[in-house]
Amino acid sequence: MANPEHVQLLIDGGVESWNKFRRNSQAPQPDLSGADLSGYDFSGLDLSHANLEGVDLSDAYLFRANLTEANMTRANFTEADILEANFIKANLSHAIMVRVDLSATGLIACNLEGANLEGANLTQASLPWGNLTDANLTQTKLHLTDLREAQLVRANLQGASLQDASLTGTNLQAANLLGVTNVSLDLLAKAKTLYHAQLDPELKAQLLKDHSHLFEEPTS
Repeated sequence: MANPEHVQLLIDGGVESWNKFRRNSQAPQPDLSGADLSGYDFSGLDLSHANLEGVDLSDAYLFRANLTEANMTRANFTEADILEANFIKANLSHAIMVRVDLSATGLIACNLEGANLEGANLTQASLPWGNLTDANLTQTKLHLTDLREAQLVRANLQGASLQDASLTGTNLQAANLLGVTNVSLDLLAKAKTLYHAQLDPELKAQLLKDHSHLFEEPTS
């Protein structure tokens, strides 16, 4: 459960008072787990290393917020605006991020295992080395998104738009890529593997012709 003093300070004091509290070297790590923080404007808020497990931040505005290494397991970010925020090494496993705007957000080495990102906007977001195993990315916008060496094992990307995304070394084993748009052979050829991935028949036939190694069982 959340620390009620932390919740009150954030809601009543606002971002400036909260960030001042965080700059105090003696301040405890924030515990906002399970709190209802939906709809607030938390632009520039420092939530790094905070416990946000199960927090409700739906419809919140988190422009340039700092959530580095925060624990956001099962947090609800539905339709939140998180532009240019910092989520480096954060734990977002099983988070609800439906239709969230993550444009230009840093998610380097972030854990998004089992997260629901249906309809999200990840334009120019950085997710290299991220864990998106079993994530739901249906109808997501992945334009210029950095997915280098990310784990998308069994991820559902059905209907996602991959225009100019970076897939170098990306693990797409058993991923659902049916109906993906704005994708090229050259883009998918840079992936680490497409073993057991679901692809539209014509696209799969073209890849098998020139890049059959992608469909072989990975050795490691």
